Formats: sequence, C-alpha cells, structure tokens
Amino acid sequence: MKRIFLDFLRNRSQRARQVPLLVRGARQTGKSHIIRQYGSLDFAHLAEVNLELSPHFKECFKSLNAATMCRDIEVLSNTKLVDGKSLLFIDEIQESSEAILSLRAFKEQRPGLDVVAAGSLLEFALDDEALRTFPVGRINFAWLHPMSFREFINAFGETQIAAILSSCSITNQNLSTQISAAIHQKLLDLIREYYVIGGMPEVVDVYHETKSYLEVKQVQSRLSLGYVADFIKYRARYDHRKLQTILSAVPRLVGKQFKFSQVDTEVRARDLKQPLMDLEKAGLVRLVRATSANGVPLASEEREGKFKVQFLDIGLMLNMLGLNLGALPIDDALFANEGSLAEQFVGQELLANESPDSPPQLYYWHREAKGAEAEVDFVLAVDGLVIPIEVKAGSTGSLRSLRMFMKEKNSKLAIRISQQPLSYHEGILSVPFYLCGEIPRLARELAI
Repeated sequence: MKRIFLDFLRNRSQRARQVPLLVRGARQTGKSHIIRQYGSLDFAHLAEVNLELSPHFKECFKSLNAATMCRDIEVLSNTKLVDGKSLLFIDEIQESSEAILSLRAFKEQRPGLDVVAAGSLLEFALDDEALRTFPVGRINFAWLHPMSFREFINAFGETQIAAILSSCSITNQNLSTQISAAIHQKLLDLIREYYVIGGMPEVVDVYHETKSYLEVKQVQSRLSLGYVADFIKYRARYDHRKLQTILSAVPRLVGKQFKFSQVDTEVRARDLKQPLMDLEKAGLVRLVRATSANGVPLASEEREGKFKVQFLDIGLMLNMLGLNLGALPIDDALFANEGSLAEQFVGQELLANESPDSPPQLYYWHREAKGAEAEVDFVLAVDGLVIPIEVKAGSTGSLRSLRMFMKEKNSKLAIRISQQPLSYHEGILSVPFYLCGEIPRLARELAI
C-alpha cells in the first residue's frame, strides 16, 4: 500500500540524507515496511539490522567507530555498505543504547552512508543513564502515524475518488460541480468504514483480503493486547498497571477535558501523570493541549494542566469501546459516543497529514468566563495564521463558540467540519469529514 511517508523519505535532500534519520511512532504503524520499500526502490543494497529479532547485532555497535561498525555489519548481514548506494536500516534500535549513540558516529565519520533507524517505545530506552550523551542535533527525527483517510481509500483501489479530494478547490465558486451528491454520499460511507477499520496497516490488509469485520476485530484486539504486553517489559520503572489503567480509560474520555479522577478515583493524580506522559511519548495517546491562541507558535500560550486526549487509532478505539458501527447509517455512526469518534477522526487526520518531520502536536481553545464559557475543538496554525476548527458530528449544530473565537481574536477564517458539502460563507469554511486532510491547502487558498 502506498504511504505518504515513503514520498517523504525519497524526496529528502542530499544534505538531509547525510544525517541519520530516526523514525518514531507506535508499534504496528508500518515503519519497518516503508523503510524497506525505500531501501529497495532507491538503493542497490539494503542492510537491515533488527536488534530485537537478531540481538547478536548489538555487538557491532559497541566500538562507536563507523569503520569498525560497518565492517562487522557487512560480514554479519552479507551486504555491502557503499556510500550513495547502500541503505543501513537499524530496526528496533531502542534495544541497544550503543546503537542509538552510534548514530552520532555515522553522522561524523561516515556521512556518505544513508542510515535510517526506527524504534517503538523509544522514550523508555532514552531514560537509560548510558544515553545522557544522546546525539540531539546530529540526527533528524520523523514521525509515522496510522494511515490517513486518503491512504485508506487508496489501499482499496479508490484512486479516482482520492484524486477528487486533492483537486477540490474553494476558489471555484461553483463548488457543487466538484463533488456530486452521489460521490459525497459514497465518501461519507467510506468515512464510516474507516471508523470501524481504522488506519493500522495490518488491520487494513486483513479487511482488504477478507472483508470480514469479525477478523478486523480479532486483529485489533491482538494489537491492543500487544501494547499492554510491551509495557510489562518496563515494569521496573513503575507499576505498569497504571499504564494499562490509563490506556483502557482514554477511548472513553476522548473529546472531554481530561481529569485524572475520571480514570480511577482510587489512584492519586500524581501517580498517573508520568504514565500518561509516557503513553504520549510512545505515540499511543495524544494530548490536545489548551492554548490561548492569540498567535503562533500555539505552544507559547499553552495552558498548563488543561488538555483533552486522543487515542492512537480510531479503529482500535472503537474496538476497545465495544461499539459496532458496521450497519449504522452515517448520521448515527458519526454521532456515536456523543460525537467523540468524530473528534478522534479529525485529530487523527490533522496529525496524519502534517509533514512527517513535524513533532505531533494538537491544540484546542477553551474560554472560562462566567456566562460566556466557550470551547473550540481544535486550533491550527497555517502559515502564521491561527484557524479555529469546530467539529459537528450531527447534520446540524450551533457555531456559537466558533463565532465567539472569531470575534475575540479578530479571525478572518474559521472552519466547521461536518457532513455538509464544501462551502464558504461569511468567513466560515464548511469542510466535509472526508476533506479534513486538505484543510491546510484549502485554508491557504482563502487566506493568501
């Protein structure tokens, strides 16, 4: 299946290729598969070193000398390492602190060799005292998320519909001619299907082969249990049960202002805070942080301690909630769980369509004022402009908070995401769910 991340790898400049790249993201998002594709397409030789499946390779990195490391890897992998013609792929790099530190040696001593590494739960490994000299500044980072909606429909051969999404333009005044009513409805039906299946590559593959929701659920359950098993490896750090408690609670708390008391009334908030932060670092949970949103960067006005949460993937979230949307009409599916699924989808799409080298960040706006409290689901920075985004799961709904934001911040553009077709009126761009991935481009068309 075609992933945007592959284009990112292939389109890096020659200068960027001289700096080792560390690909981050939760397990099973497809990191290894895409890097192998990159190696087979752009290089004569691919040397893959998996430190979890082949732990004997760890010895290759102990010298931290590029020449020695390359010699040993060539012998053990029976693969040449030639500058400009070979890709060295170090998978599951979190299994060896020496391998992580070796990235600096490759940058300084062998910059002509393209080195890409990948790791899951990497932040746990970085707590190792041996990594106090972690080579920040001498390596590049990229993040891989679950498949976007566009990647999802492409995987099922809907290439013509996918092309329509990228060709929609708000500058065309006759918007109704861009997406007919029939295509609009088909895209909404595909959105419901994405809700159920999600963007985890293995799950998408299984559904593509079997068209069975039952087999989809079985794979989703296995993946969820696998994440819990991963945490048990790190039980020496603290009680891994707290990680499991939060992981199980997040799907039902999406879209709500997060309070630790909602997770478990028997556990103190201070005992749950660090596990939550680690789940975010591992990519299984995303925090949507509150910001005053008076300008960019949005992080500069982040409101400490006030945030919402999102889960890694909407399909896994649905499975953990035990919801069955397969036969529901699109209206009911979008509004299921009080609209939290719709909000999860939008946040997931915003991240999936960010540049892979941008650290994953989501923000929202919440105003606390007696008699005038308001909240906007997301705020997005596009070319220096702060754009409020309101998600409306149902076919109707008030835009009071959105208009309040526009008035207070003197915003010229706001976005409503709903089931309604693409339209623009009085500064509000109405975007159907299936065009969420096109929001930055559409916003630029209007704002520039």
